Amino acid sequence: MRICVFQSCFEELQASVGETQELCMNPGVFTTQHTVVHKTIHKATAKEQIDQAVAEGYDFYLNFMWGTHDDSLAGVDAIRYFESLDLPSAGVESSEREQSKWDFFAAAKKAGRPLVPGTEKYPLFVKPASSYGSMFIDEHSLCRDEDELQKCIARLNGLMRPVRIQRAQALGWTDAEEYVRDMESAGRYSSDIVVQEFIPGEEYSVVVIAMGETPVPLIPQRAKYKKIDDKPQILTLELKFDAESGYELLSEEEDPALWKHLQETAVEAFTAKKMYTNRMGCDVDMRIGSDGRAYVIEVDPLPVFFYPPGSQLEDTDVKYGFPGSYPAVVNTYITNYFLMNPSRRSPHFNEVAALFDDLSMTMAMRDSSWILPEITYQGTVLDLGCGIGNVGDALRAREQKGITELIGVDISRKMLDRCYHYGGYTELVHDRMEVHLSKRAEMVDHIFCAFALEFLPMEELYFVLARCFQLAKQSITLVIDNSAGSPRENCSSMNRARKYALDQAESVKMFQIQRGWHLEPAGAVLCRESQAHIFHFQRH
Repeated sequence: MRICVFQSCFEELQASVGETQELCMNPGVFTTQHTVVHKTIHKATAKEQIDQAVAEGYDFYLNFMWGTHDDSLAGVDAIRYFESLDLPSAGVESSEREQSKWDFFAAAKKAGRPLVPGTEKYPLFVKPASSYGSMFIDEHSLCRDEDELQKCIARLNGLMRPVRIQRAQALGWTDAEEYVRDMESAGRYSSDIVVQEFIPGEEYSVVVIAMGETPVPLIPQRAKYKKIDDKPQILTLELKFDAESGYELLSEEEDPALWKHLQETAVEAFTAKKMYTNRMGCDVDMRIGSDGRAYVIEVDPLPVFFYPPGSQLEDTDVKYGFPGSYPAVVNTYITNYFLMNPSRRSPHFNEVAALFDDLSMTMAMRDSSWILPEITYQGTVLDLGCGIGNVGDALRAREQKGITELIGVDISRKMLDRCYHYGGYTELVHDRMEVHLSKRAEMVDHIFCAFALEFLPMEELYFVLARCFQLAKQSITLVIDNSAGSPRENCSSMNRARKYALDQAESVKMFQIQRGWHLEPAGAVLCRESQAHIFHFQRH
């Protein structure tokens, strides 16, 4: 695909937040599967620049513009205009950029989770409700009594006056000064100031990637900021972007309970704010309270920054914690769009389903025992693209009596009808495999997909592979037809399907498998008149 990336012009920031070159979010560095073009959008000329980009005819758009009404960055208005064009895209939403931190806190309290800081007990922490990069935060932001709180708010009123003027103008106020006076007179209850109980514990961050509407939390990260003194750590703008600051991946073995708690809390934040709607996910910042529980302090709509390898804010959680790494993330964003807009690709899949409905009565059960590696299968098995049930037949022939559940998923209802009459499957699901995996939360012990991945576009292929590694506990077995796209002699019934098939073996070979997994020795296996590549992955 030709992908266009929209980014705000960082030089228009009201404050420096690091080196400009390090703030270039560039997915193109990490993928050879797509051609990526960047467009730096300026607030004053956003509509014209977007129109010019759209006229160039890209297949997909990633929107990384994130300006609010408070600043001079291209953001809310530019995003809203782009959204009105209804083009295939993923990225930051205008509705999210119009919200403040208070909107998330209200949603969390309404849902009853996740935990967020209270607003009454001292010490209190004070910060703007719509800022970025720890703007206007310093040692005075931590208030131990009412006197310090009032001084802090008075200071913020002075610092935020230009921001409030700009916001009032963006919101269409005829008298911007009146708007500012209203904000100032509200004091601690101003809607653009957050006053919350200070959580003194360590700070953590967990990225949650949307897989359809399903949240997938990555490896938790611990914030490591330059230590200045023994006072409570206050994350100022300068400290946040200091060369000695950054994040480190948290080892699950170090504290399994904390690892799990952080991931669960991040998922609760994702759910409360419905972060699947941007087709990307979010980054959730948390602090651990004295009670040992995680309190969410912010939800960022940009889960992956695509910063250069080795940079201060490199996405190491993606690099080491997301199956398929960066290429799979890009393909997941694309697949999320098509999952949420099924009419855009449904004609292709409807044709494939109709074709296999037609072919269902001509297909014969064939010996598929060669697919199975020499291991004992126990527990639950998920068979993607199960067809008439060849994998189930092979498992039964091997007398794998330890299997407690065998679930088949197929796009063809008539294939499933034959599979049902064959017997052996405890559940059959009529659905596209990527749709089923996007909704599936329960893990399984083993996953099979034989002669079905060839009919997926490359983006959905990487989505499916990533979900397989996220959902399988013990093994994944994939069989790729090496003759995809080529006619078979003496096999006219299958030749009709060949025009829909892609040679996906190389794409599977390029997929970066998740840590904790390994690929068993496998090569091209001669199967009657064609060859097939078998990939068998096992968890360490």
